Amino acid sequence: MNAFLRRTLLVMFISGSLGWLLFAYLHFSETDSFPSLRENFSGLMVAMLIGWINGVGLYFANGWLDKWLPWRNHYATRFVVGYVVNYALALAITYVLVIITLSLAGPETFWVGFSLKDLDLKIKLGILLLCTLFIYKVVYALLYSYQHYTVAQIENIQRERKQLELQFEALKSQISPHYLFNSLNTISSLVYKDTPSAEQFIRRLVQTYQYILSTQNKRFVTLQDEIDFVLSYYYLLRIRFQQQLTVEINLPHNIMHTKIPPLTLQILVENAVKHNNLSSDKKLFIYITAQDNMFLKVINTKTGALSGVTSFRVGLENIQKRYEFFTDKKIEIKDDDKFVVTLPVIHHKTREHEHKHSA
Repeated sequence: MNAFLRRTLLVMFISGSLGWLLFAYLHFSETDSFPSLRENFSGLMVAMLIGWINGVGLYFANGWLDKWLPWRNHYATRFVVGYVVNYALALAITYVLVIITLSLAGPETFWVGFSLKDLDLKIKLGILLLCTLFIYKVVYALLYSYQHYTVAQIENIQRERKQLELQFEALKSQISPHYLFNSLNTISSLVYKDTPSAEQFIRRLVQTYQYILSTQNKRFVTLQDEIDFVLSYYYLLRIRFQQQLTVEINLPHNIMHTKIPPLTLQILVENAVKHNNLSSDKKLFIYITAQDNMFLKVINTKTGALSGVTSFRVGLENIQKRYEFFTDKKIEIKDDDKFVVTLPVIHHKTREHEHKHSA
């Protein structure tokens, strides 16, 4: 049994039961006695049928209203419009079906003395429908709110999990045995030749690992923190490659408080070094700058690809996917005479914050 059929049967059961209850109340208020199954079987069956048709009609009407006037964007308006539409529809269905029943089977179908000309009876029916549908709309709105909250929570958890997975992938690349092996080789070569430089190298290496481990569960860091980390990382590269590598950073002070996914700039610097052939006559220049305070640009010259090194699209895809959690703006990549990656500046109001406010 599919979900649609189950929902339809549930609606029919509830609406049919309400039809019986309303009929029982009207019968008691008019005759001072509750209906019996033996004497009022036809009236109970008609009441249940009216309840069924009302329930199914309101179910589909509300489904259409949910698409035309979504709760999420127009909560109060959707409640009021839904209440008015539901009341008008239920009143119309009830009166039409009662009139059809009276014309086919007579007023005794309900009880002796039943008449639609009875103003008191019509007022009672109208008030009963008003109260019943108000309770129905309140429950409907609460169920929507609960469902929307639950879905939003699930989406947030899924989004956070995906982001942490991407963060973990970026983290793994930075604490790989290859990275540690190169660093230890550099330290061993410095220990006997230049002890102060070896000491400074170890300090910077510790700083990079502290940053990597401290940001493994963070969605973003400030641009200033990321730049400080890149400078420490650049020091390690500078010791290793000497004058073959130059990293220049020129960023305005007023964007240093903006946000950036951790390890973003470091991955781009590492990719530039990893995929270019550095030598005394093939120097690599990397520039980190800003454009109109709206974009970060990481530009590197090209000295020729190293043989046996695979494409660095994995690192770029990781950055792109992490940026999707914070902004709709796309990362631009240009591979011409220079390799240029343009990153949108992320301010305090991220997409995640906007989502929470709209929920």
